Amino acid sequence: MSSFLCRLVRSTRAVKCHVRSGPNSATTLYSSSNIQTNVTSGTNIRTLSTNIKAEVDRWDPEVPVEKATTPPSSWFLDPEIYQLERKAVFGRSWICVGRTDQVKKTGDYFSGMVAGEPYIVVRDGDTLRGFFNVCRHHAAQLTPVCSQGCTEKFVCPYHGWTYALDGRLTKAMRLRGIKDFKAKEYGLKPIQVSEMGPLVFINLDPTVEKDNLKTTFDTPNQRLAEKNFDDMSWVRRVEYPMKCNWKVFVDNYLDGGYHVEYLHPALTENLDISSYKTTVTPNFSIQEAGGKEDKRVGSGALYIYMYPSVMINKYGPWMDTNMVVPTGPNSCTVIYDYFLEKKMVENTDQADLQLFIDESLKASDQVQQEDNMICESVQTGLESSAYDVGRYAPGVEMADHAFHQTLARQLKQYQNTRG
Repeated sequence: MSSFLCRLVRSTRAVKCHVRSGPNSATTLYSSSNIQTNVTSGTNIRTLSTNIKAEVDRWDPEVPVEKATTPPSSWFLDPEIYQLERKAVFGRSWICVGRTDQVKKTGDYFSGMVAGEPYIVVRDGDTLRGFFNVCRHHAAQLTPVCSQGCTEKFVCPYHGWTYALDGRLTKAMRLRGIKDFKAKEYGLKPIQVSEMGPLVFINLDPTVEKDNLKTTFDTPNQRLAEKNFDDMSWVRRVEYPMKCNWKVFVDNYLDGGYHVEYLHPALTENLDISSYKTTVTPNFSIQEAGGKEDKRVGSGALYIYMYPSVMINKYGPWMDTNMVVPTGPNSCTVIYDYFLEKKMVENTDQADLQLFIDESLKASDQVQQEDNMICESVQTGLESSAYDVGRYAPGVEMADHAFHQTLARQLKQYQNTRG
C-alpha cells in the first residue's frame, strides 16, 4: 500500500526519503466482526464491516459535544476508510509539504507524494509553482518521487521530454509523423501551491484558488504573524514513525491540555495548565497556555492546528511544526521542523547556541516520546473487541469534536457526490 505523502527529508549532510510503503499486508485481514491473527506478529486484529458508507454514517456531526460519542473504532482501523480519506480529505485539502527555505532561488525544487499523487514544487523567479510529477508522454516521474535539487529544466529520464520551470513542454524527441499534436497542450499538469510564513502547502483540488489558503487560515496566519513567524531560522528536522492511525495523533494534540499534567510531568512544570484555553472553528483550532518563564517555553505557548494534518507551535524563541503523514490504517509518521528566532541565532555565541538547541530538542523529544507511547497504546485499545466508541470531556475536548465534525462532513460529502 503506498503512502499518502512521500516527503523530502533534509539534514545538514544528506537528503533522505522515508515512508515509502504502508504496513505489512498481513495486518489487513478485514472481512467481518471476527478476530483474526496477524500471521507475522501473532497479534489479534479486529476485522471490520466492508460497508464503508454505513460506518461513516454511524457518526452524526450534528450531535453536540455534550451528547456525542467519539467516532467508531472502524474509522481508525479499516483500510477502506483509510483509502476514502486519501481521496476525500488529503486530495481536497491544503497539505503542508515543505518549507520556503527549500525553494529560495530559481530552479530550486523538491518532490514528494500526497494522496498517491506525485508532485513537484519549484521556484520560477518570483513565482512558486506546483505540478504533478508525471511526464505527459508515458507517465514516468521527471524526478525521483522524494528528491530535491536545483535545475534549469525538467527532463524525463525515460524518453527525454523536456519541460520549462513554468511547466511548458519545450522538447519532445523523435515525433516525426505524429498527427493532431500541439506541444502547448502537453505541458505539465499544474497543482495549486501557496505559502504561509515559512511553510509551503499544496492542494490537489483543481477548483481551489491560491488565496484560499490564507482565507481559510486567516486567524492562525495573523496570530503567528504577531509572533514574527516569518522571521525564523530553520534548525533541524526530526521524524517519529508511529504505530497508530494518523487521527489518533491529531486527537491527542487537540484535547485542550487534558493529558498534559498526567503524561508530560516535565512540560507541566513549565506551563500554567489552569490558564489553558481553546478556540475552535471547523478548519482550525487554537490552544493557548501561560508559561513560567522557562528559557525554552518562555511566557506562554501557542498551539495551532490546521485541518487536516499540520500543527504549528510557538513558544519562547522556538517554533516547531508537526506534519502528520498517514502511512497506513494503523501507522503514520510525524515530521517535526524546528525553527529559532533569527535574532537569537545571530546574537548568541555559537557554543552557547548549540548547547541551547541540544537541550531544548532533548526536552522536546521527551514530550514526543511520551505522546508516541500513549498514541500507540490507544491504537492497541482501538483494535480490542472491548472498545467501539468513547465520550468527550466537553469542557476540554471541544477541538477534538470539531475535528471529527469536519472530517465526517468531508467524508460524507465525497461519498454523496459519488452516489
